[in-house]
Amino acid sequence: MNYEKVIINTLDSFGVSRSYTGYGYVVHGLMLIIEDRERLECITKSLYLDIARNYRTTWTCVEKNMRTIVNSVWNSPNNELLEIIFNKANRSKKPTNKEFLKYMYDYVVCAYDHVEMLDRRIPMVCPISRKHCEALSVFYIRLSRMMK
Repeated sequence: MNYEKVIINTLDSFGVSRSYTGYGYVVHGLMLIIEDRERLECITKSLYLDIARNYRTTWTCVEKNMRTIVNSVWNSPNNELLEIIFNKANRSKKPTNKEFLKYMYDYVVCAYDHVEMLDRRIPMVCPISRKHCEALSVFYIRLSRMMK
């Protein structure tokens, strides 16, 4: 399965702008976590440093720019997807970077490794109207099946 496409499509579903520096950091970080889940346990001492090394920046820039992505996702109008991934209704505050990465990892890897999960609706937001789009949901389900 091409997890990178699933990560990118999920971030796009939240309306996160690809122009944010942290966008690439989140995608790269999740790909590193998929390779070795242990990286999720020490994000400051391991994951941020690996991402910083790849992008030739500092770990503090990585942390700050990832936080921007977390804020953007948390303020997304795609409440259905926020509920599916983060259980937003039962959370009083936005997730930390570590929690965000863990929830995204669980969604991308665990949910898409089970074919029966693909039969449920995947809420997608149209990038133009910013409203739920059934056609994009159907397309995303079909794309996910083809990537299997």
